[in-house]
Amino acid sequence: MKSLRYILIASVALFALAACAQEEDPYKPGDPTNSNGHNVYFSAENPGSLVLGLADNSFTVKIERENANGAISVPLKAYSASNVFAVPSSVDFAAGETSKEITVQFNGAEPFVNYSLQISVPQEFTYQYKDQNVYPAYAVTVLQEDFKVIHTGTYFEDFWTGDTWSQDLEYSELSDTYRFSDLWAPGYGFKFKWDGQSEEVVVNNGNKFESGIVSDTYGMISAEDQGSYYDDGENAIHFVFKWTVSAGSFGNYENVFYF
Repeated sequence: MKSLRYILIASVALFALAACAQEEDPYKPGDPTNSNGHNVYFSAENPGSLVLGLADNSFTVKIERENANGAISVPLKAYSASNVFAVPSSVDFAAGETSKEITVQFNGAEPFVNYSLQISVPQEFTYQYKDQNVYPAYAVTVLQEDFKVIHTGTYFEDFWTGDTWSQDLEYSELSDTYRFSDLWAPGYGFKFKWDGQSEEVVVNNGNKFESGIVSDTYGMISAEDQGSYYDDGENAIHFVFKWTVSAGSFGNYENVFYF
């Protein structure tokens, strides 16, 4: 019986060794570097988001290369979940040319809707292992709207700084909405509804919104309309906001826009 047991153990060990010998090494090295290529990439000047007017139906994208030797045609790959973009299938560089712009067509979009697009360059035209701050891929979000500056007035902020500054007031005829852009901080402002003469003013449909003002202690500060109104005698809109953070409320303070 002992002999039979030893034979079985030896057989299992041999089978295991044979199985290991047949397993493939899972490691596969990456493609060799293309350090002698052209290193084509999208310019850092390209914005990550675009706002176009209702009549605008195209925009440009800058593509560059590091090695300007010879003329080349570089295929472009584009992806979007919508069909509003038409991207050229390639970009052509003449000998000695390091920068080129392509025109992307933008048609059939709904106003006030964000559309996303990604464009990339095939790996064989890049330096895939080079440490650099430009990339062979570009992503952009495009929005079409009709907001235009209709008046420049004076804005007084009585909550955080007590400052007064010149501020543009924008209006969209299509949505019948007013807007302040880049108000307390770049990229932050608010929209409001007003008929242009009565007292009633409704900010952000009554919903809380981030102001862009950041407290060192509590983080982002939000504002919520508490009964904003237009004062005909002053020719000014009083924005009555409740200012809050996750920890609680600072209370109600007014901002005033003087026409």
